Amino acid sequence: MSLLKSKLMLISIICGALLAIMALSQSAYAGAECASLGGACDDGGWSGAAKLDEIGKPTDSQSQTAAKWPEKSREMRWNMSATGFQDEERKAPQTLKNPDDPKTVQDATPAKAIDDQERIVRSDLAKAILVPLDAVTDADILLDVSENSSTHIAGSVVIPYMEFDVQAGILKSIPEVSKILGDAGISRDDSVVIYGECLPCGGGPSLATYVYRMMKELGHEKVKVLDGTAEDWAASGRKTSNESQVRTGKIYSPGASTNFTVAYEFVKSGQAQIIDARTMQEYGSGNIPGSINIPYESILDGKKIKDEALLKRIFATLSKDRPVVVYTNTGMKASVVWFALKMMGYDARLYNYQDWVANQELKGDAA
Repeated sequence: MSLLKSKLMLISIICGALLAIMALSQSAYAGAECASLGGACDDGGWSGAAKLDEIGKPTDSQSQTAAKWPEKSREMRWNMSATGFQDEERKAPQTLKNPDDPKTVQDATPAKAIDDQERIVRSDLAKAILVPLDAVTDADILLDVSENSSTHIAGSVVIPYMEFDVQAGILKSIPEVSKILGDAGISRDDSVVIYGECLPCGGGPSLATYVYRMMKELGHEKVKVLDGTAEDWAASGRKTSNESQVRTGKIYSPGASTNFTVAYEFVKSGQAQIIDARTMQEYGSGNIPGSINIPYESILDGKKIKDEALLKRIFATLSKDRPVVVYTNTGMKASVVWFALKMMGYDARLYNYQDWVANQELKGDAA
């Protein structure tokens, strides 16, 4: 037993000696390095306790940043990642440059437009409703529905999308909308190509897809969305202008159409697959039970709709055998997801989340 104790003591002494040697060597190395740096490693009286206190007390600049959070919230939402759907090799830089700024148009290069055309592949089904820049003809009426733009594709008719609304997401009556279009020189027989951006919203085709849906519900057959922006048009070497085209007034006669919107009872019935196209934060704060979250930003590659290969991955859980209902608070941003589903051959409809909340309260379904 005493022999075992002696061996243990000997091992302990050897380990202690080794640790001491290692500590001395580290200290010597650090001392030599600090000496070579002219004493730059001096801790200057650093105190761990004091540093912990400092961490708990934000500086003035930190406090100011926190105070500006509400101002930055919208910007951060529109620059969120695509919640796992982004393809880094294909992802286009998301810029909030204002295409209305003449300098922005002048700085654009044909190389960028060509790169976008090569990078984003469209099927014939997609091109039937999302027309490429080079497929626009002189027979088409270009309709700019931007919220507030001064640079348009040359020869465009300009009708800001707000003119069609009573309030956000609620359209005026059919006679009122028909008069607006007719006064602008557009009839239901014309071939119309819609484009435009909501710049305060971060850009993208949501306004164009929103007005496209409106015109389809008026029975307008020959209507498409432009696969690009006025900036892309200028970058491809085509002409832009600061003036809109004034056309001779016509009579716009609405026809029979399919209603792409659904009512509360249909959504509640469980017949459809439901997509919440709002941000993850909005979805988390309250949603329609059973809905899945596909933020509308995840559908975009920069300011354009992604190609079918990526859209197929995003919609992989959806069945084409059942209708799909897409909703947001007003339905405008939902129209982008709805449009992408139509491109992919889904039976897609639109809904308004505000209507869901109102009916839940009215019918006592909230509980």
